[in-house]
Amino acid sequence: MNNYPDARTYYDKMHRLGKWMTFITLIVFCGVPFVVCMVYGIMPKISDVLLASGGLLAIFIPAAIAELIADTPVMGTSFYLSSITGNIMNLKLPAVLNALKIADVKQGTQEADAVSGVAVAVSSLTTMIIIAIGALLLTPLKPILELPQVVTATQYVLPALFGCLMLSIFSKNAGGGTVFHGHLKALIIPFIIAAALYLYIIPEYYELYQGFIIIGCIPLLYAITKIMYKKGMIKVEMKEDQEGEERDAA
Repeated sequence: MNNYPDARTYYDKMHRLGKWMTFITLIVFCGVPFVVCMVYGIMPKISDVLLASGGLLAIFIPAAIAELIADTPVMGTSFYLSSITGNIMNLKLPAVLNALKIADVKQGTQEADAVSGVAVAVSSLTTMIIIAIGALLLTPLKPILELPQVVTATQYVLPALFGCLMLSIFSKNAGGGTVFHGHLKALIIPFIIAAALYLYIIPEYYELYQGFIIIGCIPLLYAITKIMYKKGMIKVEMKEDQEGEERDAA
């Protein structure tokens, strides 16, 4: 992973900066409502806060842990900025996957870390610019945004984003010349389990426990992939192997 002499210095600086920015962001996020409540004398009871946030925490804490485990190997140090700006699954991760594919770099390398950082930064800046423009044009565009056709179209934005993300998963090209063969076979069992839980077993509680389901599916998917890889059902073709075959053919 450390392809250059100063690679360790680069990663140390990025991790140090990411930790400090995360710490500062947490202080700002928690400090602003705390100060407002103190100034106006509307500080809620801790018990009320825990009662109101209990359901949300039950969903988002497991989901956040699952994202940390699943996304960090792909995003590298850019995960710090992604966590601060948010919208990882819907925007940041698809942007990173697309950038890695366009740049044709292998995940987990220093080049991939740099490309991911640029992709997340540009994505965050683009989002802020669009939000700023939207805030300025919200009142003039309100009649258009309230049209039934527009309201219906906005319901397809999230599925479209996940569709783009799935295209990257279906692709055999992992970037950097690495090609997967048969990797989708490992998805069959976790998909069946998740679909069965959603449709038949716990449909009314699925949203509450979906984070735990994701955490459970990650080691299951890893184990299945490992077994299939050892049995030759899943194959990985590295760039070095392709170059060797080309030299032999020549």
